[in-house]
Amino acid sequence: MINEQDIIYIPETTKIRIKEKFYLKFCNQTEKDEKRSDRVVFKTDWQRFLWAFILGLNAGQRTPFLKGEKTFTPFGFDVFKNQNKILNLIIALCLQEMYKDNPSKLKDDFEKLSTELDAHGKQTNLGSYVRIAMEEYANTGFAIMSLKSDMIPGYIENIEEIVRHILFDDETLL
Repeated sequence: MINEQDIIYIPETTKIRIKEKFYLKFCNQTEKDEKRSDRVVFKTDWQRFLWAFILGLNAGQRTPFLKGEKTFTPFGFDVFKNQNKILNLIIALCLQEMYKDNPSKLKDDFEKLSTELDAHGKQTNLGSYVRIAMEEYANTGFAIMSLKSDMIPGYIENIEEIVRHILFDDETLL
């Protein structure tokens, strides 16, 4: 039987995928260009990813990766090493959205996974479901960011636009 603390386990070495088109448009910029404005809202890829995740979650939509679609894996769950509160909140939000229409499915999935072994003979858990949900919500969020940045040049680097987006729930982009 699976241990309680392992119900949702995501190893630190697990990498997070970002669609190539979004990675090239929004990520891996500050790390290469130290001359960016001090007004940049998100200084690292994982912060941009979390903003995209929040936007996608707020939109209530998951956008799966297409088979063969190019992705980047710029960071792993090790970025949350000292951020347990943030990671637990993300997990809780994912579970809430994943099972909001059918809460009993959470119990069914847990029971199914707690009796299965992965390819390495280890018990499976809900961690992979949560990781996939995170990535898919972020895909939706990156799509929203892409539309916003096409309409408002410099959107992702302008704190006023980010605040405006937070305060005025603009659902016209979905």
